[in-house]
Amino acid sequence: MRPKKQATAVEPDRELLIHIGKLGLGSVESYRAWCAEHGFGQKLNKHWKTRCRERYFAAENAARARLRSKKQETRNPLATVKDICAGRLREGDVTQPQLLRFCQAIQVRKKGPLNERRVPRPELLRLLTHLDGCRTKFFDNAPVAPRLGFIEGNTYLEALVLVAIHARGWLRPVERWKPTTRNVGRQFSSLLRHLFARYDDLPAFFDGVWFAGRGEAAAEHRRWYVHVGGGRSIRDCKLPIPCTKKMAHHFMRAPGDLSVPHALQWGQVRALGGDDRLARAVLGTRLAESFEHQAFWATVLRWFIAHPMLDRAHIGPIVDFLHHQKFVPERVFIAPGRREESPPPQPHLTMKGRTPESLLRQVNRWHGRLAHDNSLQLRQWAPCGIEAFEFTEGALSGGNLRVWTIRELLGSKALMAEGRQMKHCVATYASSCARGHCSIWTMEVESFQGTSKALTIEVRSNTLTICQARGKLNRLPTEKELGVLARWASCVGLKVAGYLGAR
Repeated sequence: MRPKKQATAVEPDRELLIHIGKLGLGSVESYRAWCAEHGFGQKLNKHWKTRCRERYFAAENAARARLRSKKQETRNPLATVKDICAGRLREGDVTQPQLLRFCQAIQVRKKGPLNERRVPRPELLRLLTHLDGCRTKFFDNAPVAPRLGFIEGNTYLEALVLVAIHARGWLRPVERWKPTTRNVGRQFSSLLRHLFARYDDLPAFFDGVWFAGRGEAAAEHRRWYVHVGGGRSIRDCKLPIPCTKKMAHHFMRAPGDLSVPHALQWGQVRALGGDDRLARAVLGTRLAESFEHQAFWATVLRWFIAHPMLDRAHIGPIVDFLHHQKFVPERVFIAPGRREESPPPQPHLTMKGRTPESLLRQVNRWHGRLAHDNSLQLRQWAPCGIEAFEFTEGALSGGNLRVWTIRELLGSKALMAEGRQMKHCVATYASSCARGHCSIWTMEVESFQGTSKALTIEVRSNTLTICQARGKLNRLPTEKELGVLARWASCVGLKVAGYLGAR
């Protein structure tokens, strides 16, 4: 008799593997188990119509599960949060945007600030359980700043994760806190002061550090918050500029719409003797984004203070001129395709003996030279990734139709043309744009009278903040232009510096 052949395992065909993958399964064994669980045949060789019914059933079943999950998240958000903390729910199991970000926020991180890489889950659950019992609105599906949308850090749940991370700095038990208002913003501010403030003198702008994301700078500012809240001086912190007692005094009284770096700049200007209008004007310049060369810029601020009759509209152009003359190397083209860098035009520039009239004449001559500076005409750069904008208002029938557009300028020639038309020094930003430090945009409005330029806009890349917006001859933006600017920022997820509308 011939020996019987041993049965060999049948390899699944390619179509079956694709089908199993579409069902969200990983193997033939799991597919057989799924079929047995849901009443389908367990054989592998099935008609295509049967497989279609299985996929339809799986999709319908997944949709019902997500609907149940969404109802659970809405009706009992604390239970969902507890399941996330316990590891029973993951990112793919939740539907609400703030819960998805909560899942990401509590994960252990390998990079970032050392003291914020791991979340103490017992303290977090203790905090969230008490807040749920107080019926606060911190679990709602709403961003803190609606105009920014769901960017990182812009939810109360993410901020509460950071509050729990700094539980060692709590001065009082969270269980003793009770809300005294229905406004969610004031509730959160009250909670922060209950936990971290020994005295009731923490400025409102400081609260923004809890919504600033998980970067190194934001973590440093949160350490400042805990330090100052504990009753100590901001002067004890590692600040980017020297801080006097007077500067610390004005820092603690800075307006609530500022960020922490801007509050430091505000405190410096006010401590040197400047008024609120000067401080707002300085915040609209490059000095608000960098604390380099402080010894020189302090002399510039004193010069501004010594000439109070100088129109504040000239401060931005003067700062740009001084920065370019003292700190920006010149590019000298010696042959086609060859260039060399030489020192800045005036590396030893000082403010001694300068009058407003003479300095403004130099600024105006510099603007004129920029319009014909061939050394700027060879630069091009890639788009920054922020979307352009178009907004239509009025009606054709009413004769008041206007179309507002905001588009990015992607070359030094475009910056020069913008500077010639708007009569300002935006051409000097070519180097910063090419290095990706910022992007420059132009706002135009088209009507029946034709197309006219409205504003030149600077967006700071590292913070995604609209930090400058100037019209012709460096005028400040109008209320209408600020409204269009806010619409664009809301659409693309940008922040708008609070000082832009200050006059």
